[in-house]
Amino acid sequence: KTSHCCLVMCEDSAKLKVFPPIYRFGDAGRWIHAKLLAGILHGTPVLLHIQSLRTPRLNMIMKMVSFLGEEEFYTPLVAAIVWLLDARLGRLVTMLMALGFYLAGATKNFLCLPRPPSPVVPLERCSDWALPSHHAVLSVNVPWYIWFYAYLHNSNVSLTVLTILFLLTVLWSFSVMFSRMYLGVHSPADIVVGGVLGCLLLAGWLHWDLYIDWYIVSSATSSLVILTVVMVLLYIHPDPHPTTYVFAETVCMAGVASGFVLGRAHSGSTIVLALVESRHSYGSNLSLVGCGLVRVLTGIVFLVILKMAAAFLCKKVLYFMCQLIGLEPVCVKRRSVVTSDKVHFSTSFVVLDQDAAEENTHNNQTVLNLDIPIKFLAYLSMGFAAVNLVPAIFHSLNI
Repeated sequence: KTSHCCLVMCEDSAKLKVFPPIYRFGDAGRWIHAKLLAGILHGTPVLLHIQSLRTPRLNMIMKMVSFLGEEEFYTPLVAAIVWLLDARLGRLVTMLMALGFYLAGATKNFLCLPRPPSPVVPLERCSDWALPSHHAVLSVNVPWYIWFYAYLHNSNVSLTVLTILFLLTVLWSFSVMFSRMYLGVHSPADIVVGGVLGCLLLAGWLHWDLYIDWYIVSSATSSLVILTVVMVLLYIHPDPHPTTYVFAETVCMAGVASGFVLGRAHSGSTIVLALVESRHSYGSNLSLVGCGLVRVLTGIVFLVILKMAAAFLCKKVLYFMCQLIGLEPVCVKRRSVVTSDKVHFSTSFVVLDQDAAEENTHNNQTVLNLDIPIKFLAYLSMGFAAVNLVPAIFHSLNI
């Protein structure tokens, strides 16, 4: 994949030279980049004031709150929604998360803006660009979409429950965004831009979500069309060199969402119900809770094993195919070369002009690295299994 973001390390390892792709738009791009960078720096006094309020106990609480915006939290959450609460909601949330990941990641790599400068002391190590905040985008998209879905598509939900969900949604969304500033890894500008992008994406998704779900099932070519769109979007996604882990994470999320699409399309008119949707099959609430726990544990164990097996199989098949056509590929795990000590703004952050950036990339050789295709296929298999194979396992085990 050709790199779209000209990012090079200077010979002095203490400096990081960067050519933001937005500079390719000439003076307008440079002006936008300068204004956004100024916005990041203007938020430093706010972060310093928040930093003065830190205590060991509050630090621990904010790290726990920040975890509510991490992939490690969203993964079991989506699994629980699909298998326990509402299968359609789980599918739609997953696709929305994939769009949010893509929007935030592509914008980050397009702008290449640094994180807050010293004397702000970060309590978390980050090795990717700052604006917009992934946490801000997702903390708007996920909790608020869940609330709007409950409000618009579940007439049996009482006003009291909706009110409680609304308050929890507000707390979830804003606390995650505040925690990123408290931890010193995002400026107010990062959070505001991420929140605005999240709102715009959420507004569009609320308008098209049910139509997209209907199209996936009703159209014979929906899988091909959506996979083609995914491939095109991944191809044009800015990919910094030296790399950050943003593109790899976006690929993984795109793979899961693609798997959900394929799984839903493959199921056809068959409606797979979540546990709560079919609760008439169970007796007491206690048995329902127990069955739910068994479902989640069984499903997650199966997906973990499947992911490892799919990654192994894909690696073998892709290596074999490459050797058939005379290629010698490698499989090197993508890691962030932009280290956490250099991604924060300082005198080591140097913006290059276009000619200097291109001169440093002339000698770069394109290496066929199978890590990204393997990741996509492995996570696609997980997504497909989550909405198709795992429910079939539940049915066969009568859980």
